[in-house]
Amino acid sequence: MEKEIEKVEEKQEIINKIGAIIDAAEKYRNAYFFKPPTSASSRRWLEDKYNLPEVEWKDGNDTYTASFSLECSCRNIYTSSCYTKNGKVTNLTAIRNSYKRLVNNN
Repeated sequence: MEKEIEKVEEKQEIINKIGAIIDAAEKYRNAYFFKPPTSASSRRWLEDKYNLPEVEWKDGNDTYTASFSLECSCRNIYTSSCYTKNGKVTNLTAIRNSYKRLVNNN
C-alpha cells in the first residue's frame, strides 16, 4: 500500500515538473524581446526560478525528456529548451500531448 502511494506521489511530482516546463516555455516564447530586470540580484533570481532540470518519464512505450533554462544579460533574456522522444529531438507539442495524456490517466 505504501509503495503504491509513493508511486502516485512520484507520478504527480513528475506531472507538476512537466507542467512547470510547459508553462515556462509558453511564457518566455518570445523572451529575446523582453526587457530583463534592472538589478543583478533580480536577474539571478529569475534565472534560478526558470532553470528547470531535465525530467524523464514514460508514456506508453515512449520515453520523453524535457528541460528548460533561462539566462539574463543586462539587455536581453535568452531561453534554451531540450525536448526528446525516444532519444530523438522533438518539439513542445509532443511534450504537451504527453502531458495531457498523463493528466487524464492520473
